[in-house]
Amino acid sequence: MARLLVVSLFACAAASSPVRRQSPTALTAAAPKPVLPTPAAKLLDVGVSAASETVILLMGLKMAALAIEQLSEGRSKAIVAQLVWLVVIQGSARVQGLMGINNQVGRPTKVLNPQWYDSLVKPSWNPPAWAFPAAWIPLKLLQVFAANLAWQSLDRRVFALPIVLFVVHLALGDVWNAQFFLKQRPLTGVFVIFTFWGVLLAATRSFYGVNPTAALLVAPTCVWVLVAASLNLDVWYLNSLRG
Repeated sequence: MARLLVVSLFACAAASSPVRRQSPTALTAAAPKPVLPTPAAKLLDVGVSAASETVILLMGLKMAALAIEQLSEGRSKAIVAQLVWLVVIQGSARVQGLMGINNQVGRPTKVLNPQWYDSLVKPSWNPPAWAFPAAWIPLKLLQVFAANLAWQSLDRRVFALPIVLFVVHLALGDVWNAQFFLKQRPLTGVFVIFTFWGVLLAATRSFYGVNPTAALLVAPTCVWVLVAASLNLDVWYLNSLRG
């Protein structure tokens, strides 16, 4: 009887004591914070992307040059060479897509992630949206004629310095679009676009040495890229102040 009484007292005490339950948040493991790439990793990303596209474009040009040499008629060679540069310049943006990176130049009338871009603080002199495709389309056509003129003056040598510089500038332009619009890295974009502009100036100077007309056709692009680079710099600065 005494033993039964003791067991009953323990049961009553257990029933009356509050049960501590862990909250769902305590049971759930905290989600790890995304690891942001370091500046070195961003630069490596830029370098690998630009180098990869440059190699692909130069190899494509080399194969095209070999194919052109098989043609017998001079007029046919000139027409095919012009078409080659049309494909290279207008299609270079697709190379980043083939490497798994989307871009802006390939679709000049569409802004990737417009919500993010619209949320950015922009300077008072920011050009209207229609100005970008309106500028780039004729500039790209001028580049097609310029590159072909320089290429002809170099006997269609692919690895001549003016051609290599011009192709590097194409790759850097596509990388800038991926860094700024897709990966949303305005500061990295500043670095890339000013490098892009510097290489473009070097390519233009090299074009002048082999064909002055080609350099003059590229000169408007030098001016427009400086405008775009200044805009990128202002956008980064204004948004860095906002925090």
